[in-house]
Amino acid sequence: METVHIIGGGLSGLSCAVSLIKNKKKKINIYEASGIFGGRCRSYKEKKLNCILDNGNHLIINAYKNTFKYLNEINALDELISNKTTFYPFIEINKLKKWNVRPYSFIFPWWIFFKSCRPLNISFLEFIKSLKIIFAKKNQKVTDIIKKNELIYNRFWKPFTIAVLNTNPNEASARLLSKIILKILFFQNNPLKPFMAKNSLDKTFIKPAIKRIKESGGVLKTNSRLKKIEFQKNQAKKIIFNDKIINLKKNDALVLAVTPNIISKILPYLKTPKKSNCILNIHYKLNSKIKPIKMPNNSFFIGIIGGMIDWIFKKGNVISITISAANKLNNIDDKKISKIIWKEIEKIFDLGKNEIPNHKIIREKMATFVQSPREIYKKPEATTKYKNIFLAGDWIDTGLPATIEGAITSGYNVTNIINKLK
Repeated sequence: METVHIIGGGLSGLSCAVSLIKNKKKKINIYEASGIFGGRCRSYKEKKLNCILDNGNHLIINAYKNTFKYLNEINALDELISNKTTFYPFIEINKLKKWNVRPYSFIFPWWIFFKSCRPLNISFLEFIKSLKIIFAKKNQKVTDIIKKNELIYNRFWKPFTIAVLNTNPNEASARLLSKIILKILFFQNNPLKPFMAKNSLDKTFIKPAIKRIKESGGVLKTNSRLKKIEFQKNQAKKIIFNDKIINLKKNDALVLAVTPNIISKILPYLKTPKKSNCILNIHYKLNSKIKPIKMPNNSFFIGIIGGMIDWIFKKGNVISITISAANKLNNIDDKKISKIIWKEIEKIFDLGKNEIPNHKIIREKMATFVQSPREIYKKPEATTKYKNIFLAGDWIDTGLPATIEGAITSGYNVTNIINKLK
């Protein structure tokens, strides 16, 4: 039986394995360098807060076709939650103005015609005018098309760009953003309906996948760090780990579902994105001394305009703050950041003055590559110059940004390539 060796136990590696196990002619082995699977989509028990925390907050939308396919295949669709109706609550922190964006669509985005569905004080004509971003040129950034002094920039395009691309609009590729817009614009039904992991990322995306792979005969190994690959002519012949050496047979395949910096060491000829962006998350565990926080219409999240915070998510008595494209905060210490953010929370929810509750700050300094016009064209294809080596990851050229959907799509794409090999 032919073996597919998958290096990397993040979503791209797991999705590749989940889709490959349907091919009964393939044996699947996954090797993860760390002690746990999940990559940036991981969860862990935080002793200080005495609860399970996710590494970060991930918003899933209905248009994520392959994400829902993956969750269906691992029997985890019931691990998602959503609001009863499709809406995105926002608050502008300076003036405490509030509104809901209600982007419900069926084949056509009719919501932009209705004042109650658009951001506050944004006209239909402003929306139509801004859709010129669909025709963005290769080297254009978002701010080359949508000007910073426009209200629609601050209340729609800036939060949308940062949420989707984890890149500030003055750096972000307008062409890549336009591809996302076209992907969801004429999606058959309710493309922007938001979902989130009900309990944890691990319970939703990781553990069910591991169970599915094991039940199908796949082998998963942790603490197996790739050190080197030895080549013979145009193919890999030997995989060298920290604790073992594996000789590849004639029809075996090797999938590298790892980060660009690791690929650059293993396959130095390959051009990859280099510049990265941080995502900073702060998890506060609320206590009985703090006034109860009520989210708009019982939503599980809210978007913030004009502050340091981008998004606030609520699960029970834990509120989680997400700050995207957060490189500017890398040199500010945790204590100072936690104070600044808590003051914003107090203002947003009218809490008065309180002691900062127990909290945990998680900095993912290389969360995604900077999705600028320059960097996105460094994304390699899934195939390499070696006939038995393939690439997977949210940084591979799938036509999508570096999101959960991008990672899972890359895993499925590699499966399609491998299944066609003779």
